[in-house]
Amino acid sequence: MRRFFILLMLVFVSAITGFAQPEHPGHGKERIHAAKIAYLVDRMHLTAEQSANFVPLYNDFEKERRECRRKYFHKYKGVDPAEADEATSRQYIDDNLDYQAEIIDIKKKYTEKFLKVVSAQQLGELHEAEREFAHILVERLKRERGPHGGHGDRRPPRD
Repeated sequence: MRRFFILLMLVFVSAITGFAQPEHPGHGKERIHAAKIAYLVDRMHLTAEQSANFVPLYNDFEKERRECRRKYFHKYKGVDPAEADEATSRQYIDDNLDYQAEIIDIKKKYTEKFLKVVSAQQLGELHEAEREFAHILVERLKRERGPHGGHGDRRPPRD
């Protein structure tokens, strides 16, 4: 068990420290995902067996949420509801409610599946752990990009 924990932490540390390195474009998402999974498994205190069952299920869960989100936001890409006509704004509101309902349905569906693999207490930690990881990631990106978003100093040169 101790070996599993050490391996898990090694994966987490290497993934979180290497995700922003540009040597391998496209691998950043994979590294972030690996770090997120390691963080969730650790934060939820999953055993090796639970982790082996939880991770593929969680990946499916994320895929369904991502597809739902992509479908909704793709429809309104480039549309500003505040600038749209009344009918478009109303449709946007209705579609947003449908989107939220679909996300809730996905969560309900996977809650039942997750509870076959982990305890209710462990599952209760999932949402908070996801939020914590997102916060850690944003803070890390801010630090690495510096005060000007990683684009250097954009102020005009002084005379």
